[in-house]
Amino acid sequence: MGAFLLVLTLTGYLGTAILSVAQLYDMKRAKWAKGLAWLGFLAETAWLILQAGRGPVTLSQWVAFFVWMAVGLYLTLSQRLGLMPMGAFLLPTTFAIWAFGMAVSNGARVDNAAHSGFWVPAHWFLSALADVCFLLTAVFAIMYIEKERELKSKEVELFYYRLPALDALDGWMARLLAAGWAIDTLALVTASLTLHSILHSGPVWSVPPWGSLVMWMIYGFLLSTRLVGRWRGHRLARGCMLAFLGVLIVVFGINLTSLGGRHLVPAL
Repeated sequence: MGAFLLVLTLTGYLGTAILSVAQLYDMKRAKWAKGLAWLGFLAETAWLILQAGRGPVTLSQWVAFFVWMAVGLYLTLSQRLGLMPMGAFLLPTTFAIWAFGMAVSNGARVDNAAHSGFWVPAHWFLSALADVCFLLTAVFAIMYIEKERELKSKEVELFYYRLPALDALDGWMARLLAAGWAIDTLALVTASLTLHSILHSGPVWSVPPWGSLVMWMIYGFLLSTRLVGRWRGHRLARGCMLAFLGVLIVVFGINLTSLGGRHLVPAL
C-alpha cells in the first residue's frame, strides 16, 4: 500500500511540475496541473497517515511532510491571491526536493526514539513550516530575478506578462521572510526544550541545532537589512536564494553525514 501511494505521489508531483510550467504558455493546461497537484497531495497525505506511529521519524518522512505543507499551502492560497504562476517555479522545486529526499535518506533519522511529550511534534511542525516559508521566499526571489532580467534586457518575453509586478514580488519576499524567521525562532526554542526533555539535562547543542542557529542568524540578517531598507529587490532576492541553499545543506548534508544520520531533532 505504501509503495502504491508513493507511485501516485510521484505521478502527481512529476505531472504537475511539468504542466505548471506548460500552463504559462497555454492556460488550458492549468486545470490539469492543478488536478495532478491534488493527486500528489492527497496520495502523500495518505502515505503520511500510513507512516504515523511507525517508530522514529526518518528524514524521508520529514521531507515528505515539508513538501506536503508547501504544496498544500500553494493549493490553498495561489488561486485566491492570484499567484497561480508561482506554481511554475514552486512545483518543480518541491518535486525535486521530494524525489531527492526519498532517494537519499535511506532511513536516516531526524529524531530519536523518544516521541512522547509535546515538544517533539511541536518542533517537528514548526521547523517544517519555517522551511516552507523560506522556500516560498526563494521562489518569489527567483520570480523577481527573472522578471527583472527581462525588464533590463528590454526584450519582454512570456514571464514579464505572467508574473506579478516587481514591487509585489518584493513585498511577498519581505512578508514570507518575516514569517519564516519568527516561526524559526519558535522552532529553535522548542528544539532546546525537546533536547532538555529527552536528555533530562540542560540544553544540548549538537551539530544539527548549531546548523539551525546559523541559518536563523542568516535569515535574521536578511530580515533586518530589509526592514531598514538597505537590501530590497535584487539584492534581497539574491540573498534569499543563497540562504535557501543553506537550508538544503543543513537539512540534507548534516542529517545524512553527521552522527551516522541519526539526530534528536530535524535540522531546521
